[in-house]
Amino acid sequence: MMQCTIAIETEGPGRPISRIQETLKLNLPIRETWLDTAKGLGITLVVMAHVLDHSTWRWAHPIYFVASLFFMPFFFIISGYLFAVTERKALFRKRVQGLLIPYVMFLGAIMASVLVVDFLRGDTPAPWQIRELITDALLGGRHLTRELGVFWFVTCLVATQLVYNEVAIRTSGPTDPGMLVFVGASVGLAYSIQAYWQEVRAPLALTNVPLAIGAFWFGHFLRERGMSALWSAVFVVTVAGVALAAARSGSDFTFSMKNAIFGPPLLGLLVALAISTFILGLVRFMAMPSLRIAPLAEIGAASLVIMFVHQFVHFTLRDFGMSSELALIALSLGLPYLLYRGLRSSRILSPWFIGSGDLALSIQLMRRSLAFRAG
Repeated sequence: MMQCTIAIETEGPGRPISRIQETLKLNLPIRETWLDTAKGLGITLVVMAHVLDHSTWRWAHPIYFVASLFFMPFFFIISGYLFAVTERKALFRKRVQGLLIPYVMFLGAIMASVLVVDFLRGDTPAPWQIRELITDALLGGRHLTRELGVFWFVTCLVATQLVYNEVAIRTSGPTDPGMLVFVGASVGLAYSIQAYWQEVRAPLALTNVPLAIGAFWFGHFLRERGMSALWSAVFVVTVAGVALAAARSGSDFTFSMKNAIFGPPLLGLLVALAISTFILGLVRFMAMPSLRIAPLAEIGAASLVIMFVHQFVHFTLRDFGMSSELALIALSLGLPYLLYRGLRSSRILSPWFIGSGDLALSIQLMRRSLAFRAG
């Protein structure tokens, strides 16, 4: 256990120097492990669900259905948990470097890889197909399918963070009345979209933002206000009871966030929040020092790369004849993870593909490399 002492000295006109000393006992590796473990578990569920969605195994559909109830809102909750109010220009710069640049780089790389794989299989795309692929890439959101299908999440997340931050700047926290009105209106709009405009394929997945705001707010609430184990249990059990009663009465709980299918009004979101609360509690328990969770935390650290690449690996292997679900899940996790390790070790590539490192240094190193080769 690491003990940290934080001392803050303040001085103002007519006020004596006051010393505020707070002693915090933090196990910093555990804290980092808890966050990465949550992301690792989440991305593992995403990969598993996407593989099983195309499986003929008799248990594939039930497992996919349960996972689909919460696995995408889960990531918005984690993002909300990590949220801190930020000056808008600074936040925009961070999101461009941390998410949008990797989004563009991986989008281009996987599009090119798909064309190469098609060529190797003897399936040369016609010019109109390439134009359609480029158009869909520019539109994003639901226009992206198969190997590129998961990219909607990133643009939706960026928009959610920027919009939520604007409201957070003007309010005093997640329980501020203004924030509660905003979140309630957003969730109401989300279910209106489901009811009346579900077929609208908005660019960059913008029609998914209202529901994402509800999940994002919940993560922010958990971070700022917390929820005791008792109240977490009450919340989970209550939502489970109401959901079971609704299911018995015929309610459809199909949840596909990308396709604006959010389950029964409000209850569909509450189910996602309740399951996520249970999973987060489980992850906190798993983060105890006596439990070995380093592999899951490592997967979590690579979650963005895995999110971008796993469907390309999955569909490519499946198209070349691999049908074992376990092998597909393992390789769809393992190969992107190895790619992440390689990218992370490169000072040139890491700023462009994983959003870490110095972009200016990367450009400088590329220029030096090109100058050296030209000389």
